[in-house]
Amino acid sequence: MRERQDVILGGGLAGLSAAYHLQLAGEDHWQTYERRSRVGGLARTVDVEGYRFDYGPHILFTIDKEMEELIRDLLGDNFHAQERRAYIYHQSEDLYTQFPFQAHLYGLPIPIVRECLVGLTRAMEKQARGDFDPQNYEEWMRGFFGDGIAEHLMIPYARKIWTVEPSTMDFSWIGRRVPTPDVERIFQGALTDEVDQVGATAHFWYTKQGGIEPLPKALGERISGLNLDRTAIRLELPEKRVVFEDGDIVPFDQLIYTLPLPFIPRFVANLPPEVKRACEGLRYQGIYCVNLGIDREAISDKHWIYYYEDAFPFHRLSVPANFSPDTVPAGKSAIATEVAFSEDRPLDRETAVEKTIEGLIAARLITADDTISLVHTEEILPAYVIYDLQHASNVATIREWLLQYGIRTAGRFGEWQYFNMDHSMRSGKRAVDEIVAARR
Repeated sequence: MRERQDVILGGGLAGLSAAYHLQLAGEDHWQTYERRSRVGGLARTVDVEGYRFDYGPHILFTIDKEMEELIRDLLGDNFHAQERRAYIYHQSEDLYTQFPFQAHLYGLPIPIVRECLVGLTRAMEKQARGDFDPQNYEEWMRGFFGDGIAEHLMIPYARKIWTVEPSTMDFSWIGRRVPTPDVERIFQGALTDEVDQVGATAHFWYTKQGGIEPLPKALGERISGLNLDRTAIRLELPEKRVVFEDGDIVPFDQLIYTLPLPFIPRFVANLPPEVKRACEGLRYQGIYCVNLGIDREAISDKHWIYYYEDAFPFHRLSVPANFSPDTVPAGKSAIATEVAFSEDRPLDRETAVEKTIEGLIAARLITADDTISLVHTEEILPAYVIYDLQHASNVATIREWLLQYGIRTAGRFGEWQYFNMDHSMRSGKRAVDEIVAARR
């Protein structure tokens, strides 16, 4: 029997960060297994005919000083900071307002601005009386920002990106996801457009060259024990063995699992009924990326744009050339759109591209006369965790059961949380800190 080793499953940012921090802690015997031929997970970039599209649009930002130092160190001279140019398109008014909506009401029709501000004032009054006790995401939006802001954008957009009713969702994930400017800032943003940006992404980072993939690639180059093209197909418990597609069997002592938590039943036979039910209860949606190359340069000066109205199949699009000119051939532009889908809102793959192009024309971002020189699609599933009202209890049940066998989870999919790249890297280090503390 092979000697037991410590194993990391998954070579995304969480797994790579775990491996890197284990090495720093003197734990250099760990082996990392990744099923693809390169590292990165969702933080990858595809090169297609001179265009570069991230595997789902990505940007970097963080308030975690330690992760910021690591990101800057990994990217070196390939690091570029820039100020956000993000907007919301209102087809009904044929105008753009700055993101986030609640901080930039200026320019909208006066009746809408009035309704938003009156709703905000009433919400503040309820909060002052102690009446703010939301039980779901919709109640949080209405109770925090008021009915006007909630109904004019936040609820329609929530339905579009999450594919479910926000009344069926928890709101524990919000944190810095939903910018929450103070009341004075909201009123100021209703009276003038000469206001500072707000929110965690007001200033963000990207690479100068190579898309987002140079980040995980640089991290992968720093670790030893990296095994690519190795697909795990089974976890044998309580024996604590990983079985790979090629027939190899690796006994483990400790294991860091960064793969999707709902996939545990695919790996582990004879799960306890309560754990199996918890896995089956985890919900998620997917993102269908429709990426287009346009035979015209400078198609927009914006980084990304949100679309909440039903006329558009996509909820957001990005303009890669504005992140970095390196992402498009000379004289060209690109558009990366995101279409959310799930069991609640199935994806029609046959018409997705056609409807996306029609939506871009309706948004007047392109014209019918534009030449589309490239159409490229990517399907990401799972993409975002849906925080239903049973999310927290289901996740806790699964993770507690795995921990009995020395299995810790990390990353967006392992912890089953709405993580950004910095969160995923921090999650990998957090798992390492627990392992090191337990051993010492």
